[in-house]
Amino acid sequence: MGPKSPDVHGQFKPQPGAIFRSPFGPFPSILEDLNIHDFCFPPENPLPKADYDLFIDAYTGSKLTLYEFYDKVCSLARAFRYDGPNPMGFSKSPETDKEPGEIMGIFSRNNIYYPVIVHACFRSELVTGGISPGSTPYELFHILRRMQATSLLIHESHLPVLREAVKIAQSEDGKNGGSKLVLNPKKIIVLSDNPTADFVEQFPTVGHLIRSGAKMAEPTRKRKGGKKLCFLFQSSGTSGLPKAMMISHWNAIHTALQGMVGATRTAEFLGVTPTHSTLLGVVPAYHSYGMILWILRVNLYSATNIMMHRWDLETALQAIEKYKITMLPLVPPLVRQIAQSPLTDKYDLSSVMTCVSGAAYLPPDVSHALGQKLPQKAPIPSGYGLSEAASIASPPAPGIFGLPAADPTTIGYLLPGVEGRIVDPDTLKDVPRGQKGELWARAHVVTPGYFQDAKATAELFTEPGWLRTGDLVYRDEWDRIHYMDRLKEMIKVKGLQVAATEVEDTLLDHPEKLIRDACVAGVDNGRGDGSLFPRAWVVVTEEGTRQGEEAVLRKLHEWVNGKLSRHKHLDGGIEIVDLIPRTPSGKTLRRQMRDQYHERLRAQQKAAKL
Repeated sequence: MGPKSPDVHGQFKPQPGAIFRSPFGPFPSILEDLNIHDFCFPPENPLPKADYDLFIDAYTGSKLTLYEFYDKVCSLARAFRYDGPNPMGFSKSPETDKEPGEIMGIFSRNNIYYPVIVHACFRSELVTGGISPGSTPYELFHILRRMQATSLLIHESHLPVLREAVKIAQSEDGKNGGSKLVLNPKKIIVLSDNPTADFVEQFPTVGHLIRSGAKMAEPTRKRKGGKKLCFLFQSSGTSGLPKAMMISHWNAIHTALQGMVGATRTAEFLGVTPTHSTLLGVVPAYHSYGMILWILRVNLYSATNIMMHRWDLETALQAIEKYKITMLPLVPPLVRQIAQSPLTDKYDLSSVMTCVSGAAYLPPDVSHALGQKLPQKAPIPSGYGLSEAASIASPPAPGIFGLPAADPTTIGYLLPGVEGRIVDPDTLKDVPRGQKGELWARAHVVTPGYFQDAKATAELFTEPGWLRTGDLVYRDEWDRIHYMDRLKEMIKVKGLQVAATEVEDTLLDHPEKLIRDACVAGVDNGRGDGSLFPRAWVVVTEEGTRQGEEAVLRKLHEWVNGKLSRHKHLDGGIEIVDLIPRTPSGKTLRRQMRDQYHERLRAQQKAAKL
């Protein structure tokens, strides 16, 4: 745990200054050149004595045990290694973004082989990057360029998207000063649902390379890691196209360490021994949240992961009952769906010991609603992180270090090794405790920056080492962090700020439960003065449908007007929709809703002039 680890039964004292720190203390020291794969599978002792099911496909029942996982990782890594037999003709990967080299994109939905592929890349020192399986051809073309991906590992179901992306490249490549697509069509590997297939179309499969690698000799070498480039994430967010964000082996190891330190200290505090866990694997593996769960924790904890390549509520509930799942890592839309669905009454959820939410803001009412359906009858805690620093804050066990509980109105306390500041985003001055400002974070989990994008990186770090999260929060008397909103999603109305999440929570809190989802964004007020009106898009419940659109809109307006200040009223209107669009990680696509509304207005104005 490190020489400065605090007593779990002691009393944490909040720091009086502008910089505040984790109650768990600093990180323990590690070898500076360590590779994340060697951290998870130490070469001198890579596996425990007893094997167990590590990954299970919730739909097909296919399995990989821990021993099978490690064996396949080693075989695939031999086939990936640039200085070995190298059947794919890979070159050496770059150590920083200042040099060229092999970068392999992974374009796949969740699959029990996804973590095998990533660990094989770690082991072979092949830099890789996950790509959202929901990407359109244009988005795929864009992220492959951003990553400067020279090779691609793709699930067979996504091949049509790749073909369209290549067509786009033929017409768009290099336009407007953009970089060119450098993907080599001879370096495409397919992840097939048929593990015995050697080729899909003309491309070799993951299974084929594993079988080939199993016949190759394992050379003795010391793997490199440390501050060298390890992985590229798509940065999250709702504005613009995604960027490629760098993660070093150092970042990945410290992210894994946070979970180990947190779990070990919690077990020590509670006086229990950690036991085998079974997790529901619906969080996408390409995302930082999924990376932590399915890749960075392999062999650090004893766990079985029930993987889902697509979300289906009843399949998830069946899996919970069948596999006696003990932990549900979720995103807010799934928390809400499970909480509100009558299907939960059909299945046995008594095995669930823990449920956590991440990747987006979780409204307190939703946290309480699902908590009441689970054995502990406690609100669902919500952690906080972002692609640029995967894990920053989380609610710990109540009472540890003498801390009061972090209820659902907070995102908890800083995680091990993290320091924080709350800063006025305009003046860049630290604000007093209790006053809202932008959260800045400093830790070994923080990204070195955006890949080959010095301008965007500079915007992240106004001061050296301090990551600007872009989130508005405030810090209370115990150094708990209270989330307010995304800085870029604050709506300016006559110079006053409106937090979209505050208005959304108010709408969802209507006592008649007229709606089950809401999105609020600022739209043009039509006066040409640059000011905005808050506008809401809502999805009605069965009760809302029964009462009718006119009654629902009237009651929602009356409710908001009675609860919130005048500048927060929905003068931009309320619109009933079938669905609120979200990213795979659960973030509301406010920009998309706003842009579609503005486009519709322009079309109507144009038609009126004809």
